[in-house]
Amino acid sequence: MVYQAYKLPIFARQEEREMKQVVLACPRCDFIIAQFTEEQLETDTRKQKRYRYLKSKDTLCPNCLTKTRKLVESRGAEAEAAIAKAPKAKSAVIEAAGEEEEGGLAHGEVGTPHCDMLEEGPWPSHVTQLKKTRYHLQMYEEGLRIRQTQWGFGGYVSLPGVAAGILVRASARPEIATGANFVRVLPPSGGWYSTRTLRTLCDIADEYAYGLLHLHSAGGDVEILGITKENLRPAVDALNSNGLDVGSTSDAFRNTVECLGASRCDAVLADAAELRNVWYRHFLDDVQYPRFPHKLKVKFSGCPNDCARCQQKADIGVIGVFRDAPRINQERLQEWIAQGGDIHRIVMNCPTRAMEYDGQTLTIDDESCVHCMYCINKCSYAIRPGEDRGVAITVGGKLRGKYGPLLGKVLYPFLPLTPPDYPEIMEAIEKIADVFDEHAKRKERLGDFVFRVGMDQLIKWMGLEPSPRQMAQPRDNVFYHWEPEELQTNGHPPAAAEPSR
Repeated sequence: MVYQAYKLPIFARQEEREMKQVVLACPRCDFIIAQFTEEQLETDTRKQKRYRYLKSKDTLCPNCLTKTRKLVESRGAEAEAAIAKAPKAKSAVIEAAGEEEEGGLAHGEVGTPHCDMLEEGPWPSHVTQLKKTRYHLQMYEEGLRIRQTQWGFGGYVSLPGVAAGILVRASARPEIATGANFVRVLPPSGGWYSTRTLRTLCDIADEYAYGLLHLHSAGGDVEILGITKENLRPAVDALNSNGLDVGSTSDAFRNTVECLGASRCDAVLADAAELRNVWYRHFLDDVQYPRFPHKLKVKFSGCPNDCARCQQKADIGVIGVFRDAPRINQERLQEWIAQGGDIHRIVMNCPTRAMEYDGQTLTIDDESCVHCMYCINKCSYAIRPGEDRGVAITVGGKLRGKYGPLLGKVLYPFLPLTPPDYPEIMEAIEKIADVFDEHAKRKERLGDFVFRVGMDQLIKWMGLEPSPRQMAQPRDNVFYHWEPEELQTNGHPPAAAEPSR
């Protein structure tokens, strides 16, 4: 009995804590933005994170559209009173109060006035097509009404044998839709799809999902939207049976983006699509099973024009380059000039003034040429890239992160092309990934990692010899660090020696 008398008050206090409400309300209209229990705020890390976010960031009230970070917090009895007097959200689910009005909505009928406006006019409407699918159009209506999406990131989902490729979108309107899973499908190299592949993707989306495809995401993936939890395994199995695979989520190698290469471009120096095929076969495990501190994005560009934006967006960028001077066909050059081509403008705009034209012959100084492709882009009919071709590898490009946008830095100025397996390129990418995996902090992008440790330290960890081609310009100050093995006495006693008397 003593034991029970001692424990019962504890259980009562715990039950009271579980039932005690904490609400955050809009200061203007008293609409409840979020509702928690005290027990959740003490034990649930996700609720704690959500609570701190709402208390520190600007929040848009979905009822009155007021944007504020001064939410009114109430606890206990005050919270119960706030819940009782809080207005209901102006949801797009409209119920007529009483009799049906002429031209209005019957009881329980759903209205989508904003979506209906997008169907007006003589042009095709995406809303008309959305109505043919199983997508929750009411979510789109609410997003249009308050000018903010009603979907948010809800985390990743794993299945046995499928560690990456499945994501969740959390719903801000659970009365309309509780949430939605979607699957990222790894596309063919270069973005070339056969009609059979497209039909297969459409059939799987119709059978297991909303009936919607996202072609393409920012990472170049195909996304199948709105797959229920019980349909995830059948959908992935259907993709696998048709030669398609899923991936590109979490802290793994994400899907690559590569230029079209030789299939459409005559300036190509490296076959980007084939490089991607080799990379995919080499790193398949790291694509599907996360192991890095943060995600790694790899991109392939076939020439220095960098249509895949390796330097801007790739953690690891592989760019086709050439080392010898551009080749000039003097006869074709004269034909191009005779047809109105302005060779003098090309000569004047050469960034290193490496070109000279004497009225008959164009010459390029190989020692001054930086192989920027300007003259080749302007006069590809007569000027072509050199024959000594390979790739350069950049590291650290990104658009977001701790230190903001960063351009990729050249780590390997030149690596040879040795098909069919390109071992030098694959080994370099693998070495970069291993150094990043070993030394980077948790959730630190490769660009932020390089910014923190410096290129000199990265080069040491990579086991590379420093090259002037890795520098954009000489430094403009004398504040630098000397390694102990670099120190020289220059005739003076070492600093640690005893002074002579």
